[in-house]
Amino acid sequence: NVYDLVTRTMEQEFPGRVAFRWVEDATGTVKEKTYAEYAQDIRRAAAWFARNIPEVEGKRVVLLSRNCYEYGVNTFGAVLAGAVLVTMNQKKTWDELSWELELAEPALILNDGVDYGCRDQLEAAYGERLRPMDVWKDTAPGGLEKKIDPNALMVMLFTSGTTGRSKGVMLSQKNLFSAMPAFLDPFDDVKKYTGWNTDEFSSLSALPMFHISAMTSLVSWSITGHSINLCNNLKYFYRDLGAMHSEVMAVVPVLLKSIYSDVMKGRRDRLNGLCVLTCGAAMFDPKILSDMMEKGFFVAQMYGLTETCGDGAWNSSQEAKYLTSVGHVDLSCEYKLDDGELCMRGDPIMLGYYKD
Repeated sequence: NVYDLVTRTMEQEFPGRVAFRWVEDATGTVKEKTYAEYAQDIRRAAAWFARNIPEVEGKRVVLLSRNCYEYGVNTFGAVLAGAVLVTMNQKKTWDELSWELELAEPALILNDGVDYGCRDQLEAAYGERLRPMDVWKDTAPGGLEKKIDPNALMVMLFTSGTTGRSKGVMLSQKNLFSAMPAFLDPFDDVKKYTGWNTDEFSSLSALPMFHISAMTSLVSWSITGHSINLCNNLKYFYRDLGAMHSEVMAVVPVLLKSIYSDVMKGRRDRLNGLCVLTCGAAMFDPKILSDMMEKGFFVAQMYGLTETCGDGAWNSSQEAKYLTSVGHVDLSCEYKLDDGELCMRGDPIMLGYYKD
């Protein structure tokens, strides 16, 4: 659960390990935060939310921001205060954003201040509820209570909207943590196939944090005490990858194609030690996957949805004959095929669509 993750794992098990790294745009230098510092900032955020949102339990706190350290702090701080965290794609049109905001009815919107195309409309409609991402920075760290109902709405993420308007996917603490073995156990296969010690590594986080893959990574890497190296803009991808050694990365097809091009053209040094790729969100070209494996990369495929907390099936085989398989399923869930659709039932499955 979130309470133990902060008070036991971050503060007692891995306090000295680096939790986050990022490249500061103004100076080009790498900044770091340890898990002890991360936990203290989460305590600051939780205290600030509790004091500044009247009757905070169940109130929605929206994050509208690019990837940043504060995104992680606010994720855990908001829910530990009793609020419901809502993540949104800040680059959507105002028509899409305003519809989602109206649906969510936010008590507060934390924002990075960047104009992604509809800043004027956002300020006009919600100006009194806008706050900076580090609004809690001058707040003293407070005590935490283990008060999250494991079965209640804790986080809401919006779908990609491929079948019309985006839907608000309601996830509970139980949903999120029940899915964790599906993300962490396959790293035993990494160790088995490569002999690489996976006890300590860094993962480059380039996918947006409003995405379920990045959300689950905030939880999973904290559980294991691994480091997240942040990339907040793909135009800085190679700068960030070069500045921060990262062994692991979750990729979508467009990112994999860029990495593949470097490898096949003999520019692997640009990747600065990257060796494990977890692929998701769409179909991948089996030829690219096979070539990457032959070049010494460990390549795994994840098959899931926001509605399943990203859980579903994981293919960690490094054999060419299994490349097009969805892989192994989560043994804690039930599966069936129904007229060509893969259906799942189990603890990681969402509570439902918000107001739908």
